[in-house]
Amino acid sequence: MSQPVDERDFSEELFAHTRMSFWDHIEELRGHMWKAIFGFCFAMVISLFFGKPVLDFIAAPVQRELEKFYDRRVEKVMAELEKDPDMATNKPTQFMHLTFTKDQMAAIGAGKLEAAGAPMPFTAEEWEKEAKRRGVDATPVPSDVRIISETDLLKLWVRIENPQKMAGLLAAAQRVVGKRPTLASFSITEAFIVWFKVCMYIGVVLGSPWILYQMWSFVGAGLYPSEKKYVHKYLPLSLGLFLGGVALCQFLVIPTAVSYLLNFNEWIGMEPELRLSDWLHFALLFPLVFGLSFQTPLVMLVLFKLGIMDVEGYRKHRRMAFFLLAVLSMLLAAAPDAFSMLSMTIPLWILYELGIVLCLLSPRPVYEEEAEEGEAMVGV
Repeated sequence: MSQPVDERDFSEELFAHTRMSFWDHIEELRGHMWKAIFGFCFAMVISLFFGKPVLDFIAAPVQRELEKFYDRRVEKVMAELEKDPDMATNKPTQFMHLTFTKDQMAAIGAGKLEAAGAPMPFTAEEWEKEAKRRGVDATPVPSDVRIISETDLLKLWVRIENPQKMAGLLAAAQRVVGKRPTLASFSITEAFIVWFKVCMYIGVVLGSPWILYQMWSFVGAGLYPSEKKYVHKYLPLSLGLFLGGVALCQFLVIPTAVSYLLNFNEWIGMEPELRLSDWLHFALLFPLVFGLSFQTPLVMLVLFKLGIMDVEGYRKHRRMAFFLLAVLSMLLAAAPDAFSMLSMTIPLWILYELGIVLCLLSPRPVYEEEAEEGEAMVGV
């Protein structure tokens, strides 16, 4: 009668009945690879229907910032044109000193502009001048004229907007600034190649569960039960950190970085001309690098579990670790500007501290060599 298998037994005899030759392993790997490729091809076909919306989503941050960049330049040119003496007679905004009666102001304040109409109010002196201009007698007073006293009058500065002149000034400023900047392709095939690359990336993302399952089916068969337990335990955390890094980069870092870089172009007076393929490289590489760099706490935890580092070592070498993370951010940043580097460095410093917390919350297993060493010390 065979004895039950002890999963805590790490001896080679435990897996003697499952051993495979080298070529058997190669054949097994080939089978899983073909299954993964077929899954990717199926996901790739589906992704062809989502390539355009995803491409629009990837291009949206830079398109929004280019719109803001163009609007700022137009507003600046409009302000300069409005100060031009040659444009003085065509100003869209004017100020006039007008006189209102108290009744008119009350009607305007109540939103009843029609109540502020006839009869026309005049003071006695103003009516005499108006009657002389009309060539009529000042008395009797006509029905369309109302005589009021000086105390009923209010003199106010009124701002008058001229939409037609405003439109003319806007058109003049747009002619000076030129064409609205946008992402551009510099060859006849560039747009198609970019779209196809986006579809490939979508295919990888859609097919990743099946692809990872095939990889795990090959690798997991050679792991000890305890090692499988750690994979099942920390894989969700690894995925969460990766997605958190990608989301932080996509929705916060990239729009801010693009705005910063375009402001720099505006400061030195350069016209941005962004290439579609270059932006795709930036927009896809930067989130990927962010997601991978967010695995720092798990790397620290693995080194802690293997006994290579301990919590005191992490604390003792914190300054050196911060320096190395800053250098790593400088090398991996998709753009060579200070903001892109700092936007990766600061989260990595925070994740380093998170790694120390994970090590404190997850005790390290006692290996056989450590246990024998401890017993020897006790015996002495």
